[in-house]
Order: sequence, then structure tokens, then C-alpha cells
Amino acid sequence: MSSCPNADSYIPSLSSSSSTQFAQQGDRFIPTRSLMNLDMAQFSLRRRKNPRSSDGALDFPAILTAKEEYRRRLEENLTMDSEGKPFKMLAFKGNPKCHGGRLRVLDEMMKVEQGQSNVTKTLRSLPKAPEKILDAPNLVDNYYLNLIDWGQNNVLAVALGLDLYLFNVATGVVQKLMRTDANDYVTCVAWFEDGRTLAVGHNNSKLQLWDATSSTKLRSLRGHKATVDSLSWSGHLLSSGSRDALIINHDVRAASYPSSCLRGHSGEVCGLRWSPNGKLLASGGDDNLVHIWEATNMASSKYLHRLDEHCAAIKALAWCPYQSSILASGGGKNDRCIKMWDAKTGQCLSSLDTKAQVSALVWNKHQKEILSGHGYGQRSLCLWRYPSMSKIGELQGHTSRVLNLSQSPDGATVVSAGTDETLRFWKAFDPPQSMHSRIDDRESDSLLSIKRMQIR
Repeated sequence: MSSCPNADSYIPSLSSSSSTQFAQQGDRFIPTRSLMNLDMAQFSLRRRKNPRSSDGALDFPAILTAKEEYRRRLEENLTMDSEGKPFKMLAFKGNPKCHGGRLRVLDEMMKVEQGQSNVTKTLRSLPKAPEKILDAPNLVDNYYLNLIDWGQNNVLAVALGLDLYLFNVATGVVQKLMRTDANDYVTCVAWFEDGRTLAVGHNNSKLQLWDATSSTKLRSLRGHKATVDSLSWSGHLLSSGSRDALIINHDVRAASYPSSCLRGHSGEVCGLRWSPNGKLLASGGDDNLVHIWEATNMASSKYLHRLDEHCAAIKALAWCPYQSSILASGGGKNDRCIKMWDAKTGQCLSSLDTKAQVSALVWNKHQKEILSGHGYGQRSLCLWRYPSMSKIGELQGHTSRVLNLSQSPDGATVVSAGTDETLRFWKAFDPPQSMHSRIDDRESDSLLSIKRMQIR
């Protein structure tokens, strides 16, 4: 027996010509409760009924008070669905893929707000004061020396005249590692990647390896005839630069004799830095030269590039962490420039006159920035945006020139050593994080910011 549908019943149309596309189709006769706006349905049932005109719109008096006009507009918006049609309590179809009507306006407002928040996040803020200050009595006032190094074990090695101290940044514990003879003093330090072995250079040409955990000397490395000024590790290869103008490479797994010797400088070698990939070694000297050496050609004294555009001693050297062939170098008081080099070609990419002696350079591992420490002419730390080298700001606090910079293992904090005999810890490279974690950090850091400690 055939049957025909009741003419009064409503059968929702699933015609493909509908302007709205749906994520899924529901049953035609059973309403989908999860898609129903129950709050709106309750409002529709309880609201005061107003007569409707012939076109279905709400019919209000011709003259309305402000309150009535507001109510009229509110009801018109609330009683229309996403397509501008009268709201229906029962939902038979899937959820529209895209919002319409007033929801589009909300989407646009959210996009604008999100864009404004993104702009706010890009604003760079710098600390106005150091996070922590340590007294460092007897810190030697000598531009050519490298007196601090922050190891992967979160321990800072600090040379203070005759004494060498280890400061555990996490616990605040200070340990005296060694003391030199009265006619000698420590001139440079460098941690091995294991965070246990420390290389120590001396004024009397000695170079030693120390076990920091047991406070014992492991061995002495021979070769130099004058003050050891600079040190840099590449795996088990330790390179040392000296006032005798030599660069000596020591494989610490072998005997104490040098594995190779590089002769290229005519003056004191005060800057040494291996590239992160271990392929290139940069050296800076009192002869105003920077040399680039290849790891595969250490048996000879033939350098890859000789960079001669500085006009003062170069101690500050730093390889870019995200462009392995980019080297930054900083000149002394008669030069005052930060130069960017392409180590592949030897070309100078840019040069910036900082108006002050450049004593140290440190790259930001989280953003494209570089921090410089300055001596005569400024006595501060300056943050620069790379590659434009536009100045972001300064970190001020030292009362005399800055000698050295060293970066924490996580890359967020930089410690500066100044001839005012202080070590200052700056949260210069704070990585991006959520607002809640920033608040937590500020609350915890505030306990340290008011402390001034002595390193011995």
C-alpha cells in the first residue's frame, strides 16, 4: 500500500543548491541535540512576544525609547541564524563549516586582537639591572686575558689573581680550585664539554688540565714560551694562543706534546674560537689580524683566510649559532668596530663603529641578536639586531670597563666581568615563553636580584 507524506509536515531539504556547506549530514526527522543552541531556545520561549510584520520581521512601535531600540536590535541579532534566517529551535542538519552574519564580525575582531597581541610579543624588553652581582676582588685588569668561562655543568670558572674559583650558579656554592705561585697568576680558563675538565693557562707559560670534581691537576701541556692568553676546545682538541704569537693544538687523549703548531700571527694571540661544527678555527691577535684556519689543514701554518680590516687588537670572536660560516669580530680601543665575515669567502659583510673598545661578543641562541661588551668609551653591554646591526639597547651597571662575557648553558643569561671587580649576571637572552611562566620566573628571580655575593 502506497502512502504519501502529510502536506502539513515539514521535510528539510538536502538540495545541493543550498548556499551553506555542512561538515556532516544528520537524520532529516530527528533533531541533532548537540547542534542545538539550548540557551537561545530558552530565551525564545520566555521572551515577550512582539507582533511580526508581513515580511516576518519584528514589529515595534514607530517611536522607541533608547531602551526599546536597544532591545529591538538585540532581539533581531539573537533571533537570526548564521544565514540571516529566523532562528529555529530544532537542528536537523550538520554544523556549517564557516561562520556567517554576526559571527564573521566576531572572527574579524578576534583576528585583529590576535594581530595586536603578536605585535606586543615582538617588543623587546631588556633588564634594567643585573639579576645577580658577585664581588670579584683581584680580577686582573688586562684586555688580552680571558678570565671567566661558564661550563655545561652550570659552574662558572673565575680567575682572580693567584686564585681560581668555581661558582655553582644553581646552588651558590663557591669552591677554590687552585692557587698559583706568588710570581704567577691565572690568565685564561676554558671548560671541556664534559663539564668536569678545566683547562687553565698561566702567566708563566704553563697550561694545565684540572679535574674540577676532585680538585686535582690531571696533567701539564707543553709548548708555549710566554703567557697563555686564550683557549678554545673542539672535541678533544684544545687550542691555545700565547704572547709568543703561536697557536698550539693539543689532543688531550695523546701525550702531553703538541699535536700541531700554527704560525701566522706576529703579535700576541688573545682571541681563539672554534666554530660549532668544529671545521674552522678563528684567531685574533695584537697584530690587528684575524685568521681562519681549517681543521683538516692543521699540520701546516697555511691559513684559509687572512682578515686585515681591523686597526687594533682583536680579542672578541664569536661564531653565529644559526649560520655556521658567519664570524663576528670586535676590535680594540683604536678600532671600536664589530665586523661580520663570511668565513667561506673571507668577505667582510658589514662593519659597525660602536664608539668604544669591543672586549667580548656573544650571540643570542634564541633570536637573531648579538651582545657586545665594551671597555674604554662605554663601560656597558650593547644588544644589536642581526643582520641590520641596529641597536636594541644597553645593559648598564659596571663602573669601569668590561673585560669578558660568558653565556649560560641554556643561552638565556650572560655574565660580565668588569675591572670594577664585579661579576654581573644579566637575563639578556630570555627565550620566548608563556605569560604565566614569565610571572613565575620574575617572582623567583626577585629573590636573587637583591643579593650581592662575594666569590671567595
